[in-house]
Amino acid sequence: MCVVETMRVATVALGYLGVMSSVLADGDPEYGQYLSSECVTCHQAAVTGTIPSIHGMQADGFITMMKLYRSKQLENRTMQTVAGRLSDEDIAALAAYFSTLDPPD
Repeated sequence: MCVVETMRVATVALGYLGVMSSVLADGDPEYGQYLSSECVTCHQAAVTGTIPSIHGMQADGFITMMKLYRSKQLENRTMQTVAGRLSDEDIAALAAYFSTLDPPD
């Protein structure tokens, strides 16, 4: 699934999953930074090959995509494994952290 199609699926799924803004407010960006080391191993500040950057990604979109990977509704075994180990608190913290970073050029 290409990045554009993935984002389209994530946008539609946002309502389906019932992600609310109060969940986003609870994300701790400092905890997200602590957790981010595994993410930035592949997801660099700039797009590298087919791996998109998640720097500057809107928190609600990040949360939606991670929950879709965790529930195996988006196909990518690596991301399904990574997301499968994360709690809602972890995902919200990562979303809060990555949303504070500058997006790639």
